[in-house]
Amino acid sequence: MDGQALDLNLLAVFDALLEARSVTQAAQRLGMSQPSMSYALAKLRGAFNDPLFIRINNEMWPTPCASALAPTARRILELARTDLRRFSGFEPRSTDRIFTFCMTDMGETAFLPPIIHSVFEQAPHARLRALSLVPEKLDQALEAGTVDLAIGFFPDLQKGGFYQQLLYSGGFLCIARTGNPYVKDRLTLPRFLKAPHVSVRAEGRSEEVMERYFVKNRIARRVLLTVPHFLSLLNIIPQTDLIATVPVSAAKSLSREPSIRIYPLPLKSPPLVPVRQIWHKRFHKDPANRWIREIVRTALQEASNYRLPVGGRKPGTRTAC
Repeated sequence: MDGQALDLNLLAVFDALLEARSVTQAAQRLGMSQPSMSYALAKLRGAFNDPLFIRINNEMWPTPCASALAPTARRILELARTDLRRFSGFEPRSTDRIFTFCMTDMGETAFLPPIIHSVFEQAPHARLRALSLVPEKLDQALEAGTVDLAIGFFPDLQKGGFYQQLLYSGGFLCIARTGNPYVKDRLTLPRFLKAPHVSVRAEGRSEEVMERYFVKNRIARRVLLTVPHFLSLLNIIPQTDLIATVPVSAAKSLSREPSIRIYPLPLKSPPLVPVRQIWHKRFHKDPANRWIREIVRTALQEASNYRLPVGGRKPGTRTAC
């Protein structure tokens, strides 16, 4: 070769000629005209300073130079095709990548089971990871791609450059242990106000909506205990007379404990909490990210019996999930 850069398309021409042994058939195989194929062959001959193919009995036979070149040319073409396939699409069945979500402790309990089922049904070799990050680290992780999606309620994500998709909106319910003397057969407003409460306070999350609602409407509860995590209620509620006001998704998950019962909130419904998934605009068209977003959307909307429009809001607005 004379040192000039070789167009990869010329290697495809070379490979087609090796297979077809005919300029006409090689041109048809590549969707080229015969004059274009002849021109490409001339460029190949010039690049390698060798005729490469000699016509014998109406067939194009490779020269020793072409025969020696053939294995290398085919390796280069296969490598290029393999790499291009990697970037042009996403194959769930063969992927072994890790998908990382940011969610609260209750998000892990309420959201992960349906997501896990759907992911492993389509991508049996994929792996999942759930994290809980403070807002200033979460936006950086989404930008960097170390977190694929934030799932839940994240009103403290305020930077631009994010897409968000509403999955469903949920209200609040009360939970108490079976036989709680303050609740008895049903939870009335007087009983609600008289009962001792446990409040879950994770800064900037859905429980803050409930707390602000109580303050705004001057509803004075007897809050005797404040905890940072929903999952602690699994042990607190069954073993005490405390009651808790929690999002619907949390109530459904916590009530799997046989001694925890769900009760309607005995007052006017507070604002519904939007549960969203958030991703960074860098990954908006990434095939793997698009696939996992659809998995999450379908799994959580079906689990919550909601059917909402597909699509994300464009970046640049305040992100709340």
